[in-house]
Amino acid sequence: MRLIVILVTLLIVSYMIYQQIGPERAPRAPAVETEPAIQAPRIPQRVEDLRTFEPRMQQFMDESSQNRQRRLEEAEH
Repeated sequence: MRLIVILVTLLIVSYMIYQQIGPERAPRAPAVETEPAIQAPRIPQRVEDLRTFEPRMQQFMDESSQNRQRRLEEAEH
């Protein structure tokens, strides 16, 4: 009798552990349509390229900001 109780308890505990770490059955989030990402400027490898890096990075940040703002406005309407 004692052995049966231990086996049933082990079975229940195993099932509970399987439910916790087993394969997930949660629904997946719907795919989000995204626009192609704006390419960030490459980090300069030579000292001479540092002068042009800052304006390119600023332009990238401005374009990204405008793009995010436009998508937010579209989402609100």
